[in-house]
Amino acid sequence: MKKKLLIGLMAIMICVLVVGCGKKEEKNNNNSNSESGTSGSSEKVKYNYIDGKLTQIVDEEGNPKQKDFVIDGLILAGNRHTYDGESVDGNLEYLSKQGYKKEGLNKDFYLNEWIEIYIDTKYDKAASDVEILITPHKTVEELEDLSLKKLEELAEENGGYVIPYNTPDAENYFYLGNGYVNMDYPDGKYDILFTYKGKLAYFVNINLTKEAE
Repeated sequence: MKKKLLIGLMAIMICVLVVGCGKKEEKNNNNSNSESGTSGSSEKVKYNYIDGKLTQIVDEEGNPKQKDFVIDGLILAGNRHTYDGESVDGNLEYLSKQGYKKEGLNKDFYLNEWIEIYIDTKYDKAASDVEILITPHKTVEELEDLSLKKLEELAEENGGYVIPYNTPDAENYFYLGNGYVNMDYPDGKYDILFTYKGKLAYFVNINLTKEAE
């Protein structure tokens, strides 16, 4: 009788241990899946919209979304602003001494003022794959939801400009092109967008104001 009771108690203890181990293993598996899910997810990229800064579009890991069209620096010059304190004719000589930059670019222009773009790049692929636009300011999330055609419409229908890419002029400080925003449109924050194969690749935020009469 005692032996049967002892055997019964041992059987119950074994069952309890087995069930307990099973629950522990299940819990560990659940934790493992949860950690895997967390590590596999990534937050959206947060961009700082700093006026006069060239910003490249990157993926969730912080890597450039494209590596074919690379901008090493820019010069932005307005044809109604002077930067040497003397005349518009001296702008490029003055600005070129500062070099092509990614930060601290000229950011203040007038409506109706031609914004001249000079570029430092080694890009040597199809010119038709690159396009530059001047558009009212939007977030990267908003811009990336738009096709190139929609971006062109955004520029053309809001006083902005579409600038086709041409081989930079080596004899003119690697001049790329120019554009402006019509003075009939609101002043404020605008974007210079650089697209590659229809996708946003870089942007620069600028401020446009009405010129004092």
